Amino acid sequence: MALTRTEGVVIRAFALGDTSRIVVVYTRDLGLIKLVAKGARKAPSRFGFALEPLSFSRFVLYYKPDRDLQLVSQAETIEAMGSSIGSLERLAHAEAALELIDRLVWGEEPHAELYDLLRATLGQLERAPIGALAAVTLAYQLQVASLLGYRPRLDRCASCGQPISPRRVFSPVRGGMLCDRCAALEAGSILLSADALAGLSLLLTRPVEEAGQFAEVQRAGELLKAVEAFYRHHFQRFQGLRSLEMLKSLRSGEEQ
Repeated sequence: MALTRTEGVVIRAFALGDTSRIVVVYTRDLGLIKLVAKGARKAPSRFGFALEPLSFSRFVLYYKPDRDLQLVSQAETIEAMGSSIGSLERLAHAEAALELIDRLVWGEEPHAELYDLLRATLGQLERAPIGALAAVTLAYQLQVASLLGYRPRLDRCASCGQPISPRRVFSPVRGGMLCDRCAALEAGSILLSADALAGLSLLLTRPVEEAGQFAEVQRAGELLKAVEAFYRHHFQRFQGLRSLEMLKSLRSGEEQ
């Protein structure tokens, strides 16, 4: 067992006994790890905000490969996004970004590009106009899927490679657009407007930092439906994003 230094984003945390906490952290060099922070629940805590969800923190660990729980020696906050995010909408979208990592990433398998995408997305969700948050989250979802090997095919038929149908048929099962022939054979497909397809392509291919520049994505409802159906088919552990569902419920209640 060696002392190891790493940095990461706190995904979630929960109590262990009366005084300690278990913290799930996504790191660039160690992947998704679970930490035990002894005494973290004692007041005052020597860890401050370092163990809180949405914190970007620096850790010193007693690290042993293949052990389920790593012991925290020290933790220092670099940035506590959760304490300064400023609005319910931003908080919900940021928590949704964490949910996706928690659902889709398995164990200590480092993925530098995925980690960098998460950090960039959280930064955009903190800075982008409120009206652009949905665009940032959609771009993040599409690019996470791409990095995990499930990139939606939008330029040619995802089934046979032929030109796509003028009706713009998206198949969650096949993972992209379909030609007329394949669309006739495929149940459960979704028809997209021209604006929705253009938005899907834009958010998939442009850096997530640019998504925050878009005050509104055309046909966002269509895109959300298509992306969620795609995720539900290809990622068994994905059951929707609870943070965004709760935000939608709260907003619906306020309008009544």
